[in-house]
Amino acid sequence: MNKTRVCVLGPMGTFTEIAARKVFKEAEFTYCSTVDEVFDLVDSGTEYGVVAIENSLEGSVNTTMDSLIEYDLKIVKELIMDIRLCLVGPAGTNFKDVKTIISHPHALAQCKRFLSENFPEARLQRHESTAAAMAEVRNLRNSAAIGPKEAAEIYSLRLLRENIEDARSQTRFIVISKGEGSGNKTSIIFALRDEPGALYKTLKEFADDGINLTKIESRPSKKKLGEYLFFVDFEGSLKDEKVGKVMNAVKEKTTYLKILGSY
Repeated sequence: MNKTRVCVLGPMGTFTEIAARKVFKEAEFTYCSTVDEVFDLVDSGTEYGVVAIENSLEGSVNTTMDSLIEYDLKIVKELIMDIRLCLVGPAGTNFKDVKTIISHPHALAQCKRFLSENFPEARLQRHESTAAAMAEVRNLRNSAAIGPKEAAEIYSLRLLRENIEDARSQTRFIVISKGEGSGNKTSIIFALRDEPGALYKTLKEFADDGINLTKIESRPSKKKLGEYLFFVDFEGSLKDEKVGKVMNAVKEKTTYLKILGSY
C-alpha cells in the first residue's frame, strides 16, 4: 500500500517535520528548501504539505500568508506545538569559544536575551530552517546552531544548552492540500472596497450572527500602496447554514473573497 506523501520544510529534523509526524504517523516525506517549494509541490500533486503559519512570540510567517493568497490550496488541519530551543555545536565545541551562531530568524529572535547575555560579540547568521543550520554547523569551528533537541541527535551535535528561549512559545502549523477539510474552524481572505466603514460593515456580519473571530490580520496586497488583504479565522464550519449566510453577505461587501476551508 502506498504511503501518504507529505512535503515539509527540510532538511530532516525541522520543527515542521516534528509537527508533521504528529499528524502523519506513516508517510513518505519530501524535504523542501523553502515554504514556497512546499506549496509548489502540493499544487503539483503531492497530497499534503505542512507549514508554520504563526508563532506566539514572533507573529505570523509572512511567506506562508503570501502563499495562501497565491496558491489555490486549502487548509485541512492545524496543530499547535510547544517550541523548545537548544544551543548545539560539533563535538569538542566549548560554550565559551562560540563566535558564530546560526539558525532560522524566528529562532534567533526567540533567544534574543540569552544571546545578548552570553554571546554579545557573536555573529548571528540566518538560515532557511533550524535543521539546515544544524546540518551546516557540523563542519564549522567555533560555531553553534539553535534548534530542536531532536535535530541535534540526528546530526550528532553536542548539546551546549537546553531551553534557551527567552519565553515559552507555541507555533501553529497548518496542513495544506487541494482537497477539502472539515471541522469547526474556518479561514478566509478578503479585500475591501475603498469606502468609509468597509471593515466595520464586513465584520459586523459575523457579530450579528454570533460568530466568534479568533484571528484577524492584514497583509499588503502587493498591487498598490495602501491596499490590504485581510486574513480572518472564525469559529464555525462551512457546512453550517449560519456560516453560509454570513459568507454570502461578506461576498457582497468585499471585492475579493477566498475561502481557505474548514478544519
